[in-house]
Amino acid sequence: MKGKSTVLVAAMLLGCAGPAGAVQSLEQIRYALYKDPNADVIADLRSLAERGDLASKLLLGDRLAAGDAANGEEALALYKEAFAEGRGEVLALSSLSRLLERNPRMRKANAGYVREALGRFPHARDPRTLDAALEVFLVFPEYFQAPRVAELIGLYESSCLEFCRPQLYKAVLAERQGRRDDAERGYRAAVFVDTRAVLRYYDFLGDAQDTAFPAFAKTLFEHKERLPVEAVHRIGTLLDSIYSTQSGLIAIENRALREADAGLEGDAKTEASAADKARAEAQAKLLAQTNAEVRAWLDNAIERNWVPAMVSKVNNMTSSPQDFTADEAFALIERIARTDPLRAKALKASVLMVTNWLTLDPEKAHGLIQELLDANYPEAQLLLGDLYSRGGLDEPDLDKALAIFHQQALNGSPSAYYRIASLYNFGRAICHDKVKAHAYAEAAKGLGEFRANGLLKRLEKEMSSDELQRATLARDAIYKEYRL
Repeated sequence: MKGKSTVLVAAMLLGCAGPAGAVQSLEQIRYALYKDPNADVIADLRSLAERGDLASKLLLGDRLAAGDAANGEEALALYKEAFAEGRGEVLALSSLSRLLERNPRMRKANAGYVREALGRFPHARDPRTLDAALEVFLVFPEYFQAPRVAELIGLYESSCLEFCRPQLYKAVLAERQGRRDDAERGYRAAVFVDTRAVLRYYDFLGDAQDTAFPAFAKTLFEHKERLPVEAVHRIGTLLDSIYSTQSGLIAIENRALREADAGLEGDAKTEASAADKARAEAQAKLLAQTNAEVRAWLDNAIERNWVPAMVSKVNNMTSSPQDFTADEAFALIERIARTDPLRAKALKASVLMVTNWLTLDPEKAHGLIQELLDANYPEAQLLLGDLYSRGGLDEPDLDKALAIFHQQALNGSPSAYYRIASLYNFGRAICHDKVKAHAYAEAAKGLGEFRANGLLKRLEKEMSSDELQRATLARDAIYKEYRL
């Protein structure tokens, strides 16, 4: 009997499996993602979405939004279809709100839709509607009355059974009401349960953000094991951006001091040279300290096998090649390849473009990029533009690089706008144009490219009021040209 039952079970399993190449069900897709968060399920989700399955549209939107930023418009459309004017998946409004939070231009364009959507379902009906309403509140707090939000948060706390995180909702409400001390405590507490609180708190700090946040991070470091790994990684990348911006501002000040000292002679010149040397030594020491701080955060996330932190660490290595070896970068890339082989191949191409390392091999990098292009890897064109801008295949070819970046910008890539801005600011073999750099950086920022914030701070340190006015006009022209 036991043998017969075994055969019967096996036959049933084979029958359930379906024919080879058949589209997986949504339940099978979710199980595949449970086993492997990087599983390639897009094609199956598209098939289900095309059949009108609203839950599949929601999950497809989430997968697209988590990948290439250029997928934002498609993800947005899928969320709207999944929401179905309140008759479908109400949590699609939660996902839509999280997408809009990262993209100021898209948020502005869809504010009316969200306001109307809020009126299409009872907010306090069940945990899902509470989640949707409160997620919208985070992005559009102006659409809510404070007493009603407090009531919704109370209902959320009483109905939530696991993974409850009201801290961020409370912090945003307190900030909205002008209770800044309560808001600050709320944001600091929220960092331990909601990664979004990291950037929210940074923004809350206003003009003091680039000094106050690093100070806060220092107090957090001894508690890092209590933080979600995503938050640890986010803190590391945010500190990296802050310190990179500060280094850029210091370089601008140093250049101004050297220009002011250029005409000195005799004792005055000797004193200026000594001061310059002392300043350089102090700055080098500070740079070493800040680099160590950033890497300690990233390393903690890497120890917890967080692949995005490994990617960030490789990028940190290629931007500071004097502190690392190519072998260290390749070792980390091998770990990334176990779960994300295409990302690993892209990083390997980047490493092969680093001029400071003996592994420099532009031709091999070009071959890898071509393989990525053939595989439709989202960032392959951007890598090709990087190769041309650095002169990897010959002399720098800025025309080709800009043509690629412009096309990717038209396709919706925020990173392409940032790359164009960077080329105009300090690219090789190109006439630098701070007005254009500022205009494209503004466009990148409007599409959610966080790195653009630091570039804008550096540019504004050097630009005149007239140049800034012209940059605003140029930015508006970019919005029209790229239909933003």
